[in-house]
Amino acid sequence: MTRTLASLLLALLACAAFPAQAADHLPIIAGQMAVYVLVEADGTVKTWGTPGAGEGPYLGDGTEREKKDPAQLAGVHDIAGVAVGDQHILLLTSKGTVLAWGRNEGCEVGTGDDKKRLSPVPVAGLHGVKQIAASVRISAALLEDGTVWMWGTNEYGLLANGRSGYQEPCAKKPVKVEGLTDVKQIVTDSLDVLVLKKDGTVWGWGKNEYGELGNGATEPQLHPVQMKGIANAVDIGVNGNTAVLLADGTLWMCGPNKDGEMAESPKKAMYTTPFKIPGIPKAAAVVIADGVTMVRLADGTLLGWGVGYHGLLGDGHEGRISHNPHPPVGLGPVLVHYIASHTGYAIRADGTVMGWGIYAGENSPSAWVLKPIPVFKVKLAN
Repeated sequence: MTRTLASLLLALLACAAFPAQAADHLPIIAGQMAVYVLVEADGTVKTWGTPGAGEGPYLGDGTEREKKDPAQLAGVHDIAGVAVGDQHILLLTSKGTVLAWGRNEGCEVGTGDDKKRLSPVPVAGLHGVKQIAASVRISAALLEDGTVWMWGTNEYGLLANGRSGYQEPCAKKPVKVEGLTDVKQIVTDSLDVLVLKKDGTVWGWGKNEYGELGNGATEPQLHPVQMKGIANAVDIGVNGNTAVLLADGTLWMCGPNKDGEMAESPKKAMYTTPFKIPGIPKAAAVVIADGVTMVRLADGTLLGWGVGYHGLLGDGHEGRISHNPHPPVGLGPVLVHYIASHTGYAIRADGTVMGWGIYAGENSPSAWVLKPIPVFKVKLAN
């Protein structure tokens, strides 16, 4: 396998690690802070990257060393999902349990203490889990019964217990979010948590500084509040902004609008209720990260917009703001796409993984690849 995407990433205040669950046994790619995780279609896991000097998560191999090429984690199998925070990693097993490791400075590993873990350990007391999410020292699990459990820090009220603050004690084990039921999807960044309910409504809590919870306000919300005007959502994402995909294929967003986030000239500095994104025909999935939003259309085409730091739009430019949804250069239809911090990934029907953004090439450890290139191949089914 060739040297692949890995490089020292910038630590962003609002960095997010999107929960990734296998769809139709497709491989999953996730990453944060120069560390990457590949969940193969057969449920095995490979990691690679540079944990850094006290910054990124560990690779889960029992060491703090870096690895430039993907290496399989011994004894880890039957994995169905992954979520990567800035200092820890969660794995969802096919049996509905959760494994975790990391620096654990905010109790985000969920082991009942704040001791670091260099290799996967079970998260205490979790069973029947269907989805996981993680961000800056915060972790979440969605159970099959539709309840949500949180653990980690509570600086911005992400534990949804009515309190917030840096001095708030962390939750060392998963704690149930009271009054929240019938949830089918959960996402989080470092400031907010959003959930999609089975009835198609969207609810959220957290800092809400720029109206990203979509409830018409900009004040912190320490308990779940409903996003206004949304009743038939099928997919959500959050990273500073919030993106909501509706059943009719339209995309709606809320939050700040300074760098093209709303796919329009900045007519308003922020949208505190959902705004319909123009020019999106029949979207099937959405990913939002690092100032970029990308949707996958029903035909597999990717469209992206926002500010393309480090070439994350894949359009041949670096740092240029684009208000118009457009595809990465030469990519063509894909089965699935991911954004792992400043790196974009997409998997083609033949198993080729295309990558763009920050890239560790053969000759330069931190080059920017401004257009998609093939980086390796994966098997598509077990």
